[in-house]
Amino acid sequence: MHKRQKNFSILLALLLLSGFIITSWLSYQVASSSLGKHIVDESLPLTSDNIYSEIQNDLFKPIFISSLMAQNTFVRDWELNGKDGPAKVIKYLNEIQIKYDLLTSYFASDKSLSYYHPNGDIEQMSKDNPVDSWYFSLKNTPESQMYEIAIDFDVSNANKITIFINHKVYDYNDNFIGATGVGLALDKVENLIANYQNRYQRTIYFTDKEGNIVLKGGQFNHSSTLADRLKNNKLTQSILSTTSNTIEYTGSSKKVYLNSRFIKEFGWFLIVEQDAIDSEKELTDTFFINIFLSILVTAGVLAVAHIAFNNYQNKLVTMASIDKLSGLLNRQAFEPIILNNIEQSKRKNTQLSLVMIDIDFFKKVNDTYGHLTGDNMIKHISNICKSHARESDAVCRWGGEEFIIMLADTSVEGAQKITQRIQDNLSKTSVEPKVTISIGITAYQPDESLSSFIVRADDALYEAKHNGRNCIKTKNSH
Repeated sequence: MHKRQKNFSILLALLLLSGFIITSWLSYQVASSSLGKHIVDESLPLTSDNIYSEIQNDLFKPIFISSLMAQNTFVRDWELNGKDGPAKVIKYLNEIQIKYDLLTSYFASDKSLSYYHPNGDIEQMSKDNPVDSWYFSLKNTPESQMYEIAIDFDVSNANKITIFINHKVYDYNDNFIGATGVGLALDKVENLIANYQNRYQRTIYFTDKEGNIVLKGGQFNHSSTLADRLKNNKLTQSILSTTSNTIEYTGSSKKVYLNSRFIKEFGWFLIVEQDAIDSEKELTDTFFINIFLSILVTAGVLAVAHIAFNNYQNKLVTMASIDKLSGLLNRQAFEPIILNNIEQSKRKNTQLSLVMIDIDFFKKVNDTYGHLTGDNMIKHISNICKSHARESDAVCRWGGEEFIIMLADTSVEGAQKITQRIQDNLSKTSVEPKVTISIGITAYQPDESLSSFIVRADDALYEAKHNGRNCIKTKNSH
């Protein structure tokens, strides 16, 4: 396996490096013969993509935060409980606001139509209030649309942009119960754009659908619209009428290449400009930078591939052997372990015991308290069983509410003591509802099959279930 992984890594490195080097060289040759075509078709769009990716990390941050809030079990449990006061949810909103340096965070309840602020204010929403229209609009959107983005300008500062992310909140049965969201003030975006401009040696700004320049970095002229900047209405209409475009125009007696792309989530055009006069020098520099970056990217890809390969292998092993709910072994992983222990028991002439456990009246727990409570009960009993098992033992979720424990080098009497401690531990816990377990124990008989061994343990459990439950029964032979 390791040799195959090493060969794969070498092949991947050669392919990546070869691809990067050949692509960079061909790009350099094409650019040398046709600089303008290279900028229009390759260089400027690629730079625009890189800039878009970096800006996207900052502008899309509130979407991620609002999604985390909507999926938070506290928010859903608080809304569904209906008995707790607003103090807890207000405290939660305040912590979110402080932690992520947000302008605001909020939760709107569909049940009470209350709107909660982190500062403690609680407002009542109404369909007749235009201020609350965002909530009812979000509620009526298709189920596949989990959030909406609203962009507003601060009244006191026309350049201070606030992005609101309104995210739907569903209960555990996928019923709509409200909306949560955040507001993020992006007053530092102009400085970010200025940094991008210095790094890429490009001019970067945003316009709305009408061509008004709404966001720009430093060292920008006083043009307020795209038409003023281009001084060409035809080119302006060409940009505003397409989602992506690259054009050439003459500004301040020099040729400029311009790339535009429409960002649907915000309703803006990202504009990236490049002066042609600086492009000749950039060609050679770009070629060597690309080679250097190719080496770094290749190293990074190899590192990621190595980590991903190992993680994939570990996940496959875990998925194939561990029961997801209880964290115990599943049948597929348990059977080879017990077969191996049976062979060792034969070879070393040691005792081997098998314990079958069943939760009494488990269906009643599910029917009365719900499947979530039932799942928690299975996890709780699984943890108790694991806490009383040794490293040489094996604990398995056999199916549903049944568990099976293999006790290596243990007699029936020893198994009784261990299972008695499990019962005692369960009876002393504060987990509700209170449940009991029935237990069947048997010891391995020489030269018997695994199926016979398990059936006898199951017979002992059956006897415990039919003798009042909450008891331990043993069976040494059929």
